[in-house]
Amino acid sequence: MKNQKILIITVFLITLVIFALIIFNRSTDEYHYGNSFRQNYMVNTIRLHKYGITGRRVRIGLIDAGFFTKHSVFTQTNIVDKFNFADNSRQVADTNHIPGADHGTNVLSVVGGYEKNKLIGIAYGADFILAKTDISSDRFRCEELLAVSAAKWLFTEAADIITTSLSFNKFDDADYYSPGQMDGEHSRLTKIADSLVQEGVVFTASAGNNFDNNWRIIEAPSDGYGVLAAGSVDKNCVHSFFSSCGPSADGRIKPDLSAPGEGVWTANYLPGLKNDFGWNHGTSLSAPIIAGIAALILSAHPELKNFQVAEALKKSASHPEKPDNFTGWGIPDAEKAVSYFGPAFSNEPDISEHDNVITIGAYVFSSYGLDNNSVKMTVVSNKVIAKVFAMRELRENYFVCSLGKNEQGSFPGFYFSAEDRRAVSTKFPSGRIGDYFQYDPREKKTDIFFLSHESK
Repeated sequence: MKNQKILIITVFLITLVIFALIIFNRSTDEYHYGNSFRQNYMVNTIRLHKYGITGRRVRIGLIDAGFFTKHSVFTQTNIVDKFNFADNSRQVADTNHIPGADHGTNVLSVVGGYEKNKLIGIAYGADFILAKTDISSDRFRCEELLAVSAAKWLFTEAADIITTSLSFNKFDDADYYSPGQMDGEHSRLTKIADSLVQEGVVFTASAGNNFDNNWRIIEAPSDGYGVLAAGSVDKNCVHSFFSSCGPSADGRIKPDLSAPGEGVWTANYLPGLKNDFGWNHGTSLSAPIIAGIAALILSAHPELKNFQVAEALKKSASHPEKPDNFTGWGIPDAEKAVSYFGPAFSNEPDISEHDNVITIGAYVFSSYGLDNNSVKMTVVSNKVIAKVFAMRELRENYFVCSLGKNEQGSFPGFYFSAEDRRAVSTKFPSGRIGDYFQYDPREKKTDIFFLSHESK
């Protein structure tokens, strides 16, 4: 009888320990990100996501071979528009071109997917515009022309970032480019990409997967002067054996940056298998990772120009002082990149109400060290600055400010500011998205507006 009681207690304790371990495991980053943890960890996005820096209010346009948008990983993805340039329709999942639909699904999931414990994309909070341009698994000359049309369309759709993981070298139905033409001057898509960079777009492209054959060098449109060519590294941050290299035919360092491209966890499209995931490889996956980091930068610093985003990416990378023709300036560190031009705030403020007091909070951090005394909230009334409040740190990197009834006005507007230890300052929101948040207590939501010219 005594032994039986001991056995029951032992089993109970073991069960309790197992249950506690399961609960603990579900609270870890590894559980939350599932198999996509490694790719996020390698480019240092995990804390940014915790701080609410996810790519909000940034539009990413993707040019690819097809997209299965009904995959479970895209349930929360904000796809604002899509178009199939191959048949002039809105259907971007071509069931007659299964490899193409799978390829685009892989690419979109890496940057924009979100399903807890399955896959979390680099900039899952961004808005996405999808352009399908491939006709088949062959490479036709007309597909490059369709990609050109897609790039122009994405620009009219106000894409801040355009990324493509399609590359163009040899064609199956026409004369083709040669390695000696990868100089930014020959490919039609390269030339339109560079023209869009001149208009302010961040343009990223996969470097290509031909390092281990006779082609070897980067492929169009990654040969563009302003295009950020993305090479691949393995899990040890070493240049992947397949990742096309530089220099460009005219002697420029290429690729510009590198990101995980071996053993990247993606959503897949397989007919009859609705929600598949798996490990995939190629610079096709490196390009959307770079595009995603660019979106995180712009979501925290919407005032930046595209050349500043490129600077932040390169200067935050693993070997910015010694770029080479295998991995470029290296692997970007998303935290450093996001705070390169000043402290970074959460994309959205937290707002709570209790006993006629409104408490407004946000994360703010800097890889260069934050001056905690500089973190402030400025209240805006009738589109002019009314009062400045110091914010207090409630927990690590999370600052709050409480407004009493007399300080709120009818609908309090506000913006944040802070300095890092370099004395580089940030105001948020700013730039193209507006100058201050406006909280509507009736709707329990915030919008962003511009200050009047006189108050700036």
